[in-house]
Amino acid sequence: MTLRCLRWLERSGMAGLVAGGRVDDPVDVMGLRFPNRVGLAAGLDKNGECIDGLAALGFGFLEIGTVTPRPQPGNPQPRLFRVVEAEAIVNRMGFNNHGVEHLLRQVQASRYRGILGINLGKNFDTPLERAADDYLAGLRQVYVHAGYVTVNISSPNTKDLRRLQGENELRALLGALKAEQGALARTVGRYVPLVVKIAPDLSEGEVEAIGGL
Repeated sequence: MTLRCLRWLERSGMAGLVAGGRVDDPVDVMGLRFPNRVGLAAGLDKNGECIDGLAALGFGFLEIGTVTPRPQPGNPQPRLFRVVEAEAIVNRMGFNNHGVEHLLRQVQASRYRGILGINLGKNFDTPLERAADDYLAGLRQVYVHAGYVTVNISSPNTKDLRRLQGENELRALLGALKAEQGALARTVGRYVPLVVKIAPDLSEGEVEAIGGL
């Protein structure tokens, strides 16, 4: 309902009036100039279906996804739970999305020309030892359309996904992705940064090990 309303507001020309304009407070990160530091995280617009409506709200950047190479329904419902006493919501969506080809059609149809991050995941039925194949497939498809690409290995809702945060597993995955990034940069003529999304509950030692790769 939120996304539908935003699409309607944007198409009617009212979204910018409601939002009040974008704050200009630029910052340079990863070779990109972000208009301001407040961006939209992945997870709200998984399929890139509300890019223009969200852009009208004044964000410094947008990140869409998580998207997988093939469409998938996500985990069985119910999968969203309100924890009243903690004033919190628990989600166990499981990368429900319409697939990368659908997402790219939305990107190509949008008028947004700001920094667009595209968040990649693996399909739930892809064996962990072949996870790199899914991330590589996604990277190849989104590269020319993305301001930066996020490699999502943090979700607890895809079986065994967090095992990719292990030092050996992540070194192998990043090695494959960095090699492909270099090849794509030479072909396309533009360097697109890679970002890795890790879990928030890793120990300090685990974070240091990942940071050292």
